Amino acid sequence: MKKPNGRIVSIILCAALLIPAVLFDKIAGFFPVYVTLYALAWLAAARTVIVKAARNIRRGVIFDENFLMLIASIGAFVINLVFSDYETELCAPGSGEVMMDGVLVMLLYQIGEHFQSMAVKKSRKGIKQLLSMRPDSAVVVRGGEEIEVFPDEVEPGELIAVKPGERVAIDGVVESGASYVDSSAITGESEPRYCRAGDEIKSGSIAVDGLITVRTTKPFGESTASKMLRLVEEASEKKAKQETFITRFAKVYTPIVCAIALLVAVVPPLAIMLAGGGNEWSHWIYTALSLLVVSCPCALVISVPLTFFGGIGGAAKAGVLIKGADVFSPYMHATVAAFDKTGTITEGKFSVVECTLAEKDLALVAAAESRFTHPIARSVTAYYTSLGDETPACEHAEDVAGKGIKATVGGVRVIVGKAELLEECGVKTQPCDGPFTALHAAADGRYLGHIVVADKIKPGSAQAVAELKKAGVKTVMLTGDRYEVAEAVAREAGVDEFYAGLLPEDKVAKVAEMQNRGEKVLFCGDGINDAPVLAAADVGCAMGGLGSDAAIEAGDAVVMNDDLSAVVAAKKHARKVIAIAMQNIVGSLLIKTAIMILAIALPDFPLWVAIIGDVGVCLVAIVNAMRALGVKKRAAQTSGQTKAAASGNL
Repeated sequence: MKKPNGRIVSIILCAALLIPAVLFDKIAGFFPVYVTLYALAWLAAARTVIVKAARNIRRGVIFDENFLMLIASIGAFVINLVFSDYETELCAPGSGEVMMDGVLVMLLYQIGEHFQSMAVKKSRKGIKQLLSMRPDSAVVVRGGEEIEVFPDEVEPGELIAVKPGERVAIDGVVESGASYVDSSAITGESEPRYCRAGDEIKSGSIAVDGLITVRTTKPFGESTASKMLRLVEEASEKKAKQETFITRFAKVYTPIVCAIALLVAVVPPLAIMLAGGGNEWSHWIYTALSLLVVSCPCALVISVPLTFFGGIGGAAKAGVLIKGADVFSPYMHATVAAFDKTGTITEGKFSVVECTLAEKDLALVAAAESRFTHPIARSVTAYYTSLGDETPACEHAEDVAGKGIKATVGGVRVIVGKAELLEECGVKTQPCDGPFTALHAAADGRYLGHIVVADKIKPGSAQAVAELKKAGVKTVMLTGDRYEVAEAVAREAGVDEFYAGLLPEDKVAKVAEMQNRGEKVLFCGDGINDAPVLAAADVGCAMGGLGSDAAIEAGDAVVMNDDLSAVVAAKKHARKVIAIAMQNIVGSLLIKTAIMILAIALPDFPLWVAIIGDVGVCLVAIVNAMRALGVKKRAAQTSGQTKAAASGNL
């Protein structure tokens, strides 16, 4: 049985006691009864507030919203009891009007808190949905039998069975079977894609209509779903500038307002008495209490963090992982968008179009490349395995940043990469020019030949670049590839500038050069060689589908669908989130200031109007903050198009 909500119970009980209290007050005028009922109604609503205030005071936090509301509501009772014997501006003798205001303060505050709680729960919904990506178990195939185990017990290379409607527990490659796969939790794409033997599949995806077996490629903890959840959990702990400002502001603002309220309660009535005037204490104390109520910073303290939390949740639902609230501002203010080429602007799905190596030499190169996950390396190993041979074992391999690799295969020293790398090692190469990527290979100092691999630009890259340029953002491509290849891709993508033949440290230097000119740089990349520049940029955006673990960890944001249009959407989303936060800050302060002025200027300003003003401002700010939950997704293919494409590939 579901446990009842304590705040709702308090609200209902308070309202149930308040109605007879008002009746006894206004109709019967029976003082002992209505005072008791007002006190019980107040206690019903104030119970949780008293507990929170006491807990915070023990922690050294005195001037919070709970303390302010308690002082204001208790003060109303004190005024009513102290001045109940004679006529005042506030109420007639023997009236419980101000007591009623004190109860209303607490009742309306609890109603406002309830709506705040509902808003927080809704903002968490987008992130909570991600939790469903991580399955509690996996069905592993061992010895021809299917055994249900915890996902972290499955080793890389094992087979797992995924039935229709079940989630893929661990990243891998489809071994057998075929199915439409729902990857919306990972990429934000609403339409399922068709997966069959040989296709990669991410953890968190759902097999829609077919049984598939998956050969796992990663441990459970390093799989996509686990990684996403970890990143989102860490994101909620990082505060934006606006959040930290509000926290600091509230710590200073609240004590100052309390001091002002104390001066308002004491100085004017004392001055009037010394000047020979009448007793004005009740009016000015009441005014001071109104100031305390309306000055409560909960609209800011709640709505601003809620805006950023909702912004993270909204982006997560669309497959864009913003790794902290502090990312939104630099993302919005980026003036230069710099891109890696391979796997970012281009698909990163290379295929071998020419190979001059003998099969036995190709085996050595494939073995060396098998130790790496770069798209070019994958294309070479895939080409060799397509010939039907097994890849030899590689004893040692090292990455030569931006140039290629060195490895030892069966005791043979293998070098694969740019002509520059081979020539540095004393191996003379043969010319291989053109707008494509050429890998030269050598074994024990002997030149073996070259492999030509081709890539193509992603369908949405040119449009994304055009949208950024339209928004006034300069676009730059930074690549380690040859000038001819870079020029062809840059022309097709439409970037403003491009720089070719760059090592990782050169990319960092180029970004630093832009930053020194006053530019705010957004860099998008996917490879392990992009990790340094992702960290150096004002905002690093990693392409999470094809991207390396190093790039994903170094980035400030991760695009799970590897589509540059999502980068554009995230920038627009960042602008929206920041705008909402600033609207809440400025709007709340202006409205609260106006109500404070009215509370001092008007002789009969009621306390309950102050609390309605405070709660109203808070609710408006919360409703506005909830807009941050929405993020525009890329237009998805129609179901018919998706299925037609899949059936065409059968």
